[in-house]
Amino acid sequence: MISILLVYRTTTGFTKKYVDWISKAIDCQTVPFDQINNVDFNNYDIIIYGAGMHAGLIQGLKEFKKKVGNLVSKKIVIFATGGAPYSEAIISKIKKDNFLENELNIINFFYFQSGINYEKMGLFDKTIMKTYNKVLEFKNNKSDIEDGTSKAISKSYDHSSSEYIKPMIDYLHQLLNKPSADKIKI
Repeated sequence: MISILLVYRTTTGFTKKYVDWISKAIDCQTVPFDQINNVDFNNYDIIIYGAGMHAGLIQGLKEFKKKVGNLVSKKIVIFATGGAPYSEAIISKIKKDNFLENELNIINFFYFQSGINYEKMGLFDKTIMKTYNKVLEFKNNKSDIEDGTSKAISKSYDHSSSEYIKPMIDYLHQLLNKPSADKIKI
């Protein structure tokens, strides 16, 4: 039987929400990132890592990649959650900023839109976001992107949806030789 491990890092709760949906759709063991040293990756055939985006980087990804090392015999799946909407331009930038080109030949990457949660955000991050928002608010001749960004980061919001995990679940079901996520209630 194929065994799946899902390691995750969550700060404001969005990644954990996706982990819960994923673990309902597939049989896997879930482990918070802070317990990664207690895991023997050799016991799993598929290893999933999920975390939120922070300043363009997937949180904890460098440490995760060091931990799994060169497990080329394993299937590695990475997902990131973030407040930006899903678009090819955003996905390309995330891949460029977080992965070496050869890594994308062996790692399958998925992105799930989530949101911003100022109530659970740390003081430093909250201050940076609010300051950036003020800069954008007072800027003259804002571009459409700057105007949209200013509106998007002005308050907490949640655009998470279990629908977003379907492509990843379909991929995992292919590996497991099971029906697609369209036939399974998530």
